[in-house]
Amino acid sequence: MEMLRRSMEQVPAPDGLRHTRWAICRQTLSQLKTTVLKDILAWLGPLGEWKVSESTVHVKFGDVQSEWLLIPMEDTEDQRRLLSMQLTGAWISEGIEIDAGLVAPIGGRCGRYPGANLGGCTWSGVLVDTNMPTEGTPWHTLMAVDTPKEWQIFIQPGGMEDDAENLEWLNQSPETLKLPVDDPKRLMLGRLYYIRNSAGNNPDWINRYVNAKYGNDPSGTAVFRETFKSVFHVADEVNPVDGKPLIIGQDFGRDPCAVIGQVDHYGRLLILGEIISNDMGLELHIQQHLRPQLMDARYLGKQIMIVGDPAGGQRSTLYEETSFDVLKRNGFQAYPAPTNDIDARLRAVESFLMGQRNGGPAIIFDRRFCPVLIQAMNGGYRFAKMKSGESKAKPDKNKFSHPSDGLQYLCSACHGGLINLLSSRMLRNKQVITPQRFSSRAWT
Repeated sequence: MEMLRRSMEQVPAPDGLRHTRWAICRQTLSQLKTTVLKDILAWLGPLGEWKVSESTVHVKFGDVQSEWLLIPMEDTEDQRRLLSMQLTGAWISEGIEIDAGLVAPIGGRCGRYPGANLGGCTWSGVLVDTNMPTEGTPWHTLMAVDTPKEWQIFIQPGGMEDDAENLEWLNQSPETLKLPVDDPKRLMLGRLYYIRNSAGNNPDWINRYVNAKYGNDPSGTAVFRETFKSVFHVADEVNPVDGKPLIIGQDFGRDPCAVIGQVDHYGRLLILGEIISNDMGLELHIQQHLRPQLMDARYLGKQIMIVGDPAGGQRSTLYEETSFDVLKRNGFQAYPAPTNDIDARLRAVESFLMGQRNGGPAIIFDRRFCPVLIQAMNGGYRFAKMKSGESKAKPDKNKFSHPSDGLQYLCSACHGGLINLLSSRMLRNKQVITPQRFSSRAWT
């Protein structure tokens, strides 16, 4: 239906016709013929003509002239043929069965037809339908962890959810089809379809094919997979508020990372930004990344406190300074986080993820300024699995672990009430400049 709509919206060429060409891809030609082709002919009826010799459905009606080519992806020859075509767009059916690395090359063939002599292409792109992938796979990365900016992801509600779709059409009998579409008996028959599909299948299968959730990654488990929901916890724009200090969770080491947060007047923890440094010491991190970012207009005029890894209180074997000494020497008020225990730190983050304030989230991430941290929360930060199949007690150290540690120190301080104590201490230490009194003789 989407291909049909786009074909009808194509601007007519000089010959008065709307020309488009689509590639429809699935793993095998047999799958294309037994599923996709049958659906096309059933839905379009006389509008579509199947030509076996060309493996193409010709859609012709009115001024619409569209070619729909069925392309299997069984071997390299099929892929080579697809990647030499001039297309308007492509439809990848059951995406998880096809190499995710082919999506970008396929997209590169779209928008090439109709050409300039036919007036150019009004719309081009790649459509994909799929069951849910397993966590850690390339499809999961593209859909949930590192989604390209030009992608849009739409996930249907699970079959057992209250807002499940199409219940009124699934598993219906001739008798129930005569009932109104919102009749409880008709909806219950549709629900029975999913109940039967759940019977006898393992939980991972049910999660993916019934509940519309990502499957468990056999190589590891996302740390916050049960509590972090992008649609709930991420906002397009989160701005700092006046009258509240900025709190920075700082992870030390050779890849120091800082997470800028603020507790607003409603008790929500606003995650305003991330500062990620690679292969440098703390001093350079402060001078090149931390201080310049804090000079941004959105942060100016606000008090700042840093809560860091308690291990930063240890003196170096080469120098007498600790990491906290370096921060204080650079003008920051810095304090150790309440704990370095990983379980307590993760619980602090989850307490915000599971909490609500005024019916909304207790913690909100800014999509613009926290891209790596959001990827980490979406599954990049994960527990590894041992050969026995059990998860390790600690998350893996990777590019997502450093900003995640910074977030944990931040949440630990805010969750335990340490911030209130430190804020009062900051106010006592704050220098207040008052006018001086002069004698009248000073004017003579």
